[in-house]
Amino acid sequence: SSGINAEWPLRPGKGMDNPPHFNIHHYAGVVGYNVGDWLTKNSDPLNDNCLDLFRKSAMPFMAELFADCVPAGPKERKKTFQTMAMMHRKSLNSLMGMLHATYPHFIRCLVPNETKTPGKVQAELILHQLRCNGVLEGIRIVRAGFPNRIAYADFVQRYKILAASAIPAGFIEAKEASQLIITHLELTDDQAKFGNTKVFFRCGILGTLEDLRDEKITQILSAFQALTRGWIARKIYMKLMEQRVGVVVLQRNIRQHFVLRNWPWWKLFTKVKPLLSIARQEDEIREKEEEMKKAMEEAAATAVAKKELEEKYEKLEEERMKIQAELERERQAAIDAEELVFKLEGKQQELEEENNELIDRIEEEEENNFIVAENKRGVEAELIGVQEELAALGERLKNAGGDIQGKEAELKEKNNELTRKDEEIKKLDTKLNDTAKRLGETESMLAAAQEKGQRLDKEKKRVESELGETKVDLDKEKRAKADLDKNLRKKDAECKEVLGQLDDMTRQKTESEDTVRRKESEISGLQAAVEAEQNNVTKCQRQIKDLGQKNKDIEDELDNERNQKQRLEKARNELEAQIAAYEDQIEEAGGANSAATELCRRREEEIAKLRKDKEGAELEAQEQADASKRKFNDVQNQLEDAEDMLRKYKAKAKKEKSTDCDSALIPLL
Repeated sequence: SSGINAEWPLRPGKGMDNPPHFNIHHYAGVVGYNVGDWLTKNSDPLNDNCLDLFRKSAMPFMAELFADCVPAGPKERKKTFQTMAMMHRKSLNSLMGMLHATYPHFIRCLVPNETKTPGKVQAELILHQLRCNGVLEGIRIVRAGFPNRIAYADFVQRYKILAASAIPAGFIEAKEASQLIITHLELTDDQAKFGNTKVFFRCGILGTLEDLRDEKITQILSAFQALTRGWIARKIYMKLMEQRVGVVVLQRNIRQHFVLRNWPWWKLFTKVKPLLSIARQEDEIREKEEEMKKAMEEAAATAVAKKELEEKYEKLEEERMKIQAELERERQAAIDAEELVFKLEGKQQELEEENNELIDRIEEEEENNFIVAENKRGVEAELIGVQEELAALGERLKNAGGDIQGKEAELKEKNNELTRKDEEIKKLDTKLNDTAKRLGETESMLAAAQEKGQRLDKEKKRVESELGETKVDLDKEKRAKADLDKNLRKKDAECKEVLGQLDDMTRQKTESEDTVRRKESEISGLQAAVEAEQNNVTKCQRQIKDLGQKNKDIEDELDNERNQKQRLEKARNELEAQIAAYEDQIEEAGGANSAATELCRRREEEIAKLRKDKEGAELEAQEQADASKRKFNDVQNQLEDAEDMLRKYKAKAKKEKSTDCDSALIPLL
């Protein structure tokens, strides 16, 4: 004790006049005690009924031990009649009521030093205060248990990301999902426990889970950012590549434009191209007619679908009205159930109040009975004293033998007093009998009240069971109501969707009719254009026929030129043969006469002239053949260009036809 006081001297606080006589080292620190009036301050009074029972005990030792313990009066007894269990229950109920009504926060105020010096810290003093306040012990208790808890649904919602692969797809109970997550995280049974509605963790486990969750979220966000940046970079790269290809295409087209802009055939193509649009008018008319037929079929299908949707909407509307009526019935049933619950709770409260009134009446009758018994005991004690005095006076009268008259008067007075006491005793007996009778009546009333209380308890239990069943039914009704609300919202959404589809169908039908009228007007215009274009086609066919005739004439001329060229080549071959024969004859003659020489000279001149004529004829024939070839090639190229333009025009007409069909079908869709 002295060592502890030397280490931590206990200063008396406010209102402490006496210093402690000894110290006890508790788990939280050193506590000092003063022994003054120790028994009075620490007495635990017994119940008056127990004291009375011990005082009247048949065991002499027990009766002698509690002979001086007289029960207290009714008022004092009523004030002090509280057991430790009652006080503990009352205190616990008050504490639990406060904890349920508030959200507690604890603030610990610590003294840093004994000298009130700023900036000075005494570690041992602070540690001692923490130990005495129970903080360290609370931390030890918390670490020994499972201080952190969280509901299953909240746990799954927050930490499902840590075990996404372990949880199967579809609906699964929150408790089962929590068990799968904890099993995947390899938490032992000592680190986590499963309750009915919550999962419990050791100290620090929840913080570890938060760190793991932050790391997982960081990884996911990093991967998402990487994918996003990669996608953006690829889009930029593809855009640059498309721009590069576009630049190359533009350059090539510009070069081709500079090459073609002065080419005669290109100029001819630009002049002939408008004439080629005539051939596709009939195809366009046929395509427009087909489009009109399709539009009419789609309009008919739209009308049928509209009728079906209207019927479906009517059915859904009837179903919605039925569900709404059923929902109203369920709401009325729920209201009736709530009213029944309120009535049962009010009846239970009235029964509790009657029970409390009966208990108060019983306590009052017990107090009255106790007062009558105390008065009776006092009168009996006085009667015994008077009888003892009367006997003493009689003895004294016998012994004295004198002054008889005075003694007789005194004796008469004592007898009168004794008679008066007897009358008082009779009155008290009568009063006691009345009190006993009232007590019997009270006891019978108490028994009846107890029986009534038992019946009320049974009724209460029955009402509680009915209340529980009513609550279960109410929960079922609420769930059914929620399901009905959900179905009603679903049906409303379907009705709205059907109405929207119906509106879309109506709008599409109107647009289809407008499209049909527009197409009919376009077809009439196209028919007029076709008639005009047919005339142009006839002209073009006539021109093509003239060009074919010219081509045929040129081919005939080309055949004549070829025949003439063959004849000239044959004559040339014959002349060359004659020249060769003449040269042989000249060589054989070898120095003939001048006549022969002159003949040879003339022959040579003739040969030279023939050769010259031959070469001129060959040149002329070659020129004519080349001109014919050029004409033939020109005509052939013109025909090929016309055929190419006709094919391109047909392809363009098909493309425009598909574009018109798409534009006509888009409003219908």
